[in-house]
Amino acid sequence: DREMELLQNLRVVVALGRIGFDAYLSHMKRRGMSVSRASYVFGHGAQYDLPDGKILLCSYHPSMQNTNTGKLTEKMFLEIFVKARRLLEG
Repeated sequence: DREMELLQNLRVVVALGRIGFDAYLSHMKRRGMSVSRASYVFGHGAQYDLPDGKILLCSYHPSMQNTNTGKLTEKMFLEIFVKARRLLEG
């Protein structure tokens, strides 16, 4: 939580994997935001506009398990960051 607070200009969050996704939703709850987990479903490429104005993007974690099986390809992973950049520029 303290590290997140240091990021004063944070506008887009890329959650790597379900654990990162859940951790960020928990962070939001601890900050007092009303976040219903039912409203946020993890999936690669999912995008959510958050109550605090930030955008949450989801990606499968780039673990060997996901990359070796093809669940996450290099192209898929790159597309998430291209999308994040577009959101920041837009």
